[in-house]
Amino acid sequence: MTINVSFPLSSSTSSKEVFQECINWILDSPFTKFAQEDLRKLSNEEDFKYSSNQEVIEFSRAETQSFFVSSFRYTKHTDNTSWITEISTRTEPDQHWISVKASIVTSTASDATLEVKKPLIVMRLIDRFGGGHDGDIPITLTPITLDESTLSLDIAAAVINGDSSCTLPIVYISSNAASKHSVIPERLARKLCGMAHVVVEPSRTFSYTLRREVGSRNVYGGVVGIYWPKGSGVTIFRRGYKEVKVFEQEIFTTICEALSLLIPAKECSWDEVTHVKNRNAIELMKREGVSADEANQIVSLYEKEITQNRDYINTLNREIERLNTRVRHLESKTPVQGGIIINTGDEEDLFDSEILVFVLSALKHYTDKNTYANSRKEHVLKSVVNSNNYIDLHEQNSKILKESLRNYREMSKNIKDTLQGLGFNVKADGKHWKLTYFEDERYTYVLPKTGSDYRGGLNAYADITNIVF
Repeated sequence: MTINVSFPLSSSTSSKEVFQECINWILDSPFTKFAQEDLRKLSNEEDFKYSSNQEVIEFSRAETQSFFVSSFRYTKHTDNTSWITEISTRTEPDQHWISVKASIVTSTASDATLEVKKPLIVMRLIDRFGGGHDGDIPITLTPITLDESTLSLDIAAAVINGDSSCTLPIVYISSNAASKHSVIPERLARKLCGMAHVVVEPSRTFSYTLRREVGSRNVYGGVVGIYWPKGSGVTIFRRGYKEVKVFEQEIFTTICEALSLLIPAKECSWDEVTHVKNRNAIELMKREGVSADEANQIVSLYEKEITQNRDYINTLNREIERLNTRVRHLESKTPVQGGIIINTGDEEDLFDSEILVFVLSALKHYTDKNTYANSRKEHVLKSVVNSNNYIDLHEQNSKILKESLRNYREMSKNIKDTLQGLGFNVKADGKHWKLTYFEDERYTYVLPKTGSDYRGGLNAYADITNIVF
């Protein structure tokens, strides 16, 4: 896998400062054998190639009247593997873009999978110089933490509706019933810095309000959504029983794979430096006239230009294929003939497939009790029920609730954790506990702080089940 990261750096940062930070990054690495006194002699004033043992540093630069581009390439060779990191800059008036590309090249076939990690240089550059602005969103090492204000609601709505002008994807972390999150936002934001923005929802109540603003297009209930730039779709992640780090890595990998295909906002790479040099050389020869030898040089330069243009066309074709795949995915979810779409009105799923299970269960019960055998109605309704596979979480959650309250005498930590895990907000209210299902006041139950007898817990279970399951 190749990791591509492209982001704006603070516009006040010079290309010389970026070059020096690249040198510091190598010297701070425990894997380098470069001597400090040797690398301190290197300068970004001219192209060079410097090597020692199995390490190579290459630098190339070019400029026009309107911009400056440079590329710093560091290669670390081992017996059969080369680790290559390329840090490129593009400075324009009031803009400074950075592109970092990390890849692995192996010389022998192997069934072992080598993991490409995001280079630490990305975090170092943002930490030292500060990120620029990706549209209207700043590049930072920390998540954007929303609150209950109208401004935060407007920010969230812009993310969901695709109204933001940013070019990087946005990872939206929704809150569960207990207003907690399925990832560690600060850690994920650092992991994704320069690759994606991380926005954190403050509470489940906020999610309900946001739902009305965005037509139910927001993720909710602890689900994480990657909202792709320019409203091009959303990818949903449910943690389930995964470890937090495993879940975060899944999100990271998805963004890495997407960025490897996306066209960067600015041309900023080693190939771009070569392209600018070629164009400058061709223009110079055109102005000053050419000899036969120089004409051959022009032909050679044009051939390089053609090769680069072909590479760019291939990049565009990969982007087209990615978008076509996305279109096919969306079309596969849209019925062409004979399908049905049901408007759920003001209600939304409190957990995955909740409403679908209610509807299918009701259809099954109606079919069994209220349809004539071998009638058209029976055949249609049975076909609908049998064609939709689902896991009845109502039944699973009901069993968990029953076991938790079976011998209820008082609110223990285990019982409280179980109730919260099922979506209940547990709040002390005088001599009782007030249970509110997914922060919805329509579904509340008052549980005594002290159970009266062994039947009390099971009676409470039966009442709660009738209300919410």
